[in-house]
Amino acid sequence: MKTVQVEYAGQIQVAVGKSPRELYPHQNEAIRKLDEQNKSSFEGLLVLPTGGGKTLTAVHWLLRNFIDQRKKVLWIAHRHELLNQAFETVQLSAYSSLLGNVRNFRYRVISGHPKHDRPVNIQPTDDIIIASKDSLNGGLNHLLDNWVRQTDSILLVLDEAHHATAKTYRNLINAIKQDFQKRGIHSGFKMLGLSATPFRTNESEKGLLKNVFPQDIIFSEHLRTLVNRGILAEPVFESLETNLDFCRELTDRDIKAIEAFDKLPKAVAERLAMSSVRNKRIVDHYVENREKYKPLLVFAIDVAHAIAINAVFQHRGINSDFVVGELVDGATNAKVSPKENGEKIQRFRRGELEVLINVEMLTEGTDLPNVQTVFLTRPTTSTILMTQMIGRALRGQKAGGTDKAYVVSFIDNWEDKINWVNPEKLHIEEGEPPIIPTETAKRIARLISIEKIEEFARMMDDSIDTTTIEKLDFLKRVPVGIYCFSILEPSESNESMPRNHDVLIYTDTEEAYDCFVNDLAALFKSIDIGNREILTEEELKYLLQLTKELYFPDYPFLIGYRDADIENILRFYAQKQAEPGFIAFSQRRKCDLSIVAKHMIERKLDRIQEKEYLDSLWNDSTSFWQVLFGYNYLYFKKQVDIEINKLLGFYPGLNVSEPTIIPESVPLDTLSLVEIREIDPAEYREIKDAVFAKCTDANGFITCATSGFKSQMRRDFQVDHIKPMSEGGRTTLDNLQVLSCKAHTEKTRIDNARMRQRAQFV
Repeated sequence: MKTVQVEYAGQIQVAVGKSPRELYPHQNEAIRKLDEQNKSSFEGLLVLPTGGGKTLTAVHWLLRNFIDQRKKVLWIAHRHELLNQAFETVQLSAYSSLLGNVRNFRYRVISGHPKHDRPVNIQPTDDIIIASKDSLNGGLNHLLDNWVRQTDSILLVLDEAHHATAKTYRNLINAIKQDFQKRGIHSGFKMLGLSATPFRTNESEKGLLKNVFPQDIIFSEHLRTLVNRGILAEPVFESLETNLDFCRELTDRDIKAIEAFDKLPKAVAERLAMSSVRNKRIVDHYVENREKYKPLLVFAIDVAHAIAINAVFQHRGINSDFVVGELVDGATNAKVSPKENGEKIQRFRRGELEVLINVEMLTEGTDLPNVQTVFLTRPTTSTILMTQMIGRALRGQKAGGTDKAYVVSFIDNWEDKINWVNPEKLHIEEGEPPIIPTETAKRIARLISIEKIEEFARMMDDSIDTTTIEKLDFLKRVPVGIYCFSILEPSESNESMPRNHDVLIYTDTEEAYDCFVNDLAALFKSIDIGNREILTEEELKYLLQLTKELYFPDYPFLIGYRDADIENILRFYAQKQAEPGFIAFSQRRKCDLSIVAKHMIERKLDRIQEKEYLDSLWNDSTSFWQVLFGYNYLYFKKQVDIEINKLLGFYPGLNVSEPTIIPESVPLDTLSLVEIREIDPAEYREIKDAVFAKCTDANGFITCATSGFKSQMRRDFQVDHIKPMSEGGRTTLDNLQVLSCKAHTEKTRIDNARMRQRAQFV
């Protein structure tokens, strides 16, 4: 039997070394909370703002606690993009630092997408299944028989868990839970929901969500905290009045319907979408601010609006395109495929598209770190939708995004008849980040420059071995942020004078400092300071030693650690009974020289091109290189050479391996005709011709297998399975038939109804 390799199922080989995708302090804290909860059965939520790293946090935790212990994981989402994102995160996290007990594990991705598998092919040996809830509901018997009942322990992960109140989710959850209960394995089922906005939903659904997740929120982090740390971008809200009136046609019934269902009446939506004046103003505003706003993500009203405004962008010479949840060609009845949407999203990620317009596609989950601006061209009454739209632009520099993000609203005249969500007000309610004064940012830059000049000077000295420092990732040697605070200290006149202190925080010390600062109140309980604000020498020495033992046991080897910094924070707390303020170094992402080195290697620049390229970076007024390297070009060039040598392999011992995929080989007849056409077009044509041949008489008439309809034209027919693939049917000549288009439509309707009925009785 001929076999082919597929990407939706197979084996992931664990790479030796440490996962390169390091977690932020809030993610490590989340994992600690999950570890505590994991001591018993649980059904709870992990809540992080959009861009806070829910998927990566969950994957790190489940790899170590479930896959590495040979326990099963079922990851469920409701869209293809979320499934692909989850699988990619699992693959890129498969390192021995998380998976010390296993060398490989098996995966399967299931959905209705042509490039994903189907439930009928689930195997008992699958370790992690990443699937859409609709596919699993349709093939629930295969999931239960072939997988759930073959194990005594399962972790169920629900992505975008605020959707879990839907009946389809609850049916699936209950079926798996009840199966464990019937077998008497009450501790074998655990469930983790992931969400950015778990309770920003309908009042009536809040109780339902608590019923689904009785342990409620296991861990959450506030949006404001992540903005302050540079993980999320600082939003800049702007608005443009269109001066257009769209409320005249609204009846009282229309207004109530909009408030209840967040959907404009068709006539009003058409006027809004097809307004050439409005669309021109939107595009003009972008063109006038192009350098500031690009790359741009536009949230359109509906499909017609996406098509119309895309045409205006392209007419102005902007490289744009659109993605939509569903688009049917009026002439051919053909739908735009998920593959086309996926390709456009990838082009946007790569920078090939400057503007991406979307309708009901990119509000949840999809990772778009390069978005600088979102245009809100559709009004909404939904706080959850508005939060998700804003969140598409809020990935901060530490997370591969930007330090500032623009959220631009286009305001029409509704005469205050409708309570549209105000994005700026909504964000303030979530926690508006403080504005960092320009002078503070400049002071941080000077401090970092002074710190780095000493390090670069050592590297330039050939008599000093700096190999250990050079091997470190360059960004590890650039501070992630700074604690800024002021302490009142006696002066020569015996008056207390404020003195500013700054503590630079690096990747290696960030988590330890975060825990230390948050635990200051507990640490001070070990001494009796009373009402005093000044620590005695003995108290300061004791607290310093305790802090080092608890939080910095490896302090001699940590980059940037100083006893004096700890002492100053302790003295500050003694005076203020408050935590020092932390400011993220927002320019840090621009300081990654490994990206510069990679660019030079990939482009194979010669010496002249190399100099021109480095000169352009050095002299760019918007760059940070001159400040970082103390305006010394030789230091800059030396460090570039070091990064190039690291990429070329001149530093032995660096972890450069990546997890590898070993695709599963499956029989060709387990694939659909669509899949076979993509993998082996010749084989597809041969199968199709053979099916038509057996259904064609001597006069060239093709006969429908069910209705008896005859025609000599192939376009009147479609090849279909006799026994559906969802029930184990194969793509073999004896299981393929020819149906008229009408008969095929009717058969599809009956098959779908039968699947839904089976799911209800499982």
